[in-house]
Amino acid sequence: MFRNRQPKIVIVGAASSSFSNILQEMVTCPELDGAELALVDIDAEGLDIMTKLGKRMCAEWGKKTTVVGTTDCTEVLEGADFVLTLIAVGGVTTWRQDEEIPAKHGFFGCSVDTVGPGGLFRGLRLIPPLIDVCRDVERLCPHAWVINYSNPMTGICRALRKATDVNIVGLCTAGYLPRQIARQMEIDADRIDVVSAGVNHCMWALKILVDGEDVTEKWKQLMREKHSKGYARSSVELMDVFDVWPMPGANHVAEFFPYFYGPGDDGREDGRYSYRSGHDFDERLKKDAERRAKLQAQGDGTEALGPPPAEESASEAIKMLLSIWNNGRTRHYANVENAGAVPNVPSEAILEIPVIADASGVRAMHVGPLPASVVGFVRSRSAFFELLADAAIQRSKKTALQCLLNDTNTLSIVHARACIDEMFEVQAEFLPGYA
Repeated sequence: MFRNRQPKIVIVGAASSSFSNILQEMVTCPELDGAELALVDIDAEGLDIMTKLGKRMCAEWGKKTTVVGTTDCTEVLEGADFVLTLIAVGGVTTWRQDEEIPAKHGFFGCSVDTVGPGGLFRGLRLIPPLIDVCRDVERLCPHAWVINYSNPMTGICRALRKATDVNIVGLCTAGYLPRQIARQMEIDADRIDVVSAGVNHCMWALKILVDGEDVTEKWKQLMREKHSKGYARSSVELMDVFDVWPMPGANHVAEFFPYFYGPGDDGREDGRYSYRSGHDFDERLKKDAERRAKLQAQGDGTEALGPPPAEESASEAIKMLLSIWNNGRTRHYANVENAGAVPNVPSEAILEIPVIADASGVRAMHVGPLPASVVGFVRSRSAFFELLADAAIQRSKKTALQCLLNDTNTLSIVHARACIDEMFEVQAEFLPGYA
């Protein structure tokens, strides 16, 4: 497919220091040379650092790509072909609260950005501003594809589908599933195919293929031999009970079940799972500050950039948008509306499933029904994210409580209500309009 121009890409939430990796990959990607990159963030200082960094990369590495920055996305959305969203309202401050306050009320987890009170409140903070962005997309670039990286992925994508008419797809860890499996099997990733379905951070591998051959049972036995103890022990236990391998990492999957986290006795004589260690937020803040200082020095020209990376871009977003732009017809694992791909899950549910990306956009591939052993989990989590979307769209505290009470980890109305009340009080500045 021939294009007489390169795409215009708007990145909302570009001030984050972690975005520098994607920025570098966009600048150095040969297929994107000459693209327009518009960086957007309300953090003016961080935005200035990333904009200067991007401009210096283009100049020093001889690229035709242009980079601009603005705190107002409406200044750059007109004519955009792709909009990447990777915002995090409140930053490390609210992330710390998402972990520490729920723990006081008996809610535990790993990333605390997807389910439980942490996932709920992250969604309540992020969804309203993302709806505002997408309404601007509807008005200024209605044909653009919005590629979301923010969590809680499923709740955000569902809310944006309900509240707007934008083309929306979500990308997260599922894009790396073939590589994860290949690493365990010690073979090349391009030999792997996975037929899978579920919600973000908790998918079920229905079939694993190597060179087209079904090796699912061999894979299960390999996981039993390698991971019946240690980090992935809980995933092996789930597989042996439900007959399906859960993905991606064991720590993410474990958050979806009330069996693995928390300080209480779980009946095992050999000790509890090792997940609940929590984050060292002070160390993260220190590393973020150090990373930002380095990026600022590189953008200002007082520290060397070094040579451009030689390897091909690993970013799933870049691979997907190039496939849409150039009609590459590539396969990905992404978060999209089910639309019948999994017939025993509601059609409107957002699932993380195999998709095809080409000039017509992104669409789910047919997967078939989920086994009876796990379909109830997927349905219940879809109901949780449906209520999360409604709570954020309506800015309703009552619906937020309904959402948390639909979480399979919630064991007490009293504790759930107390947690909700404290979180709304502590995060009030980031939750305007909720009643």
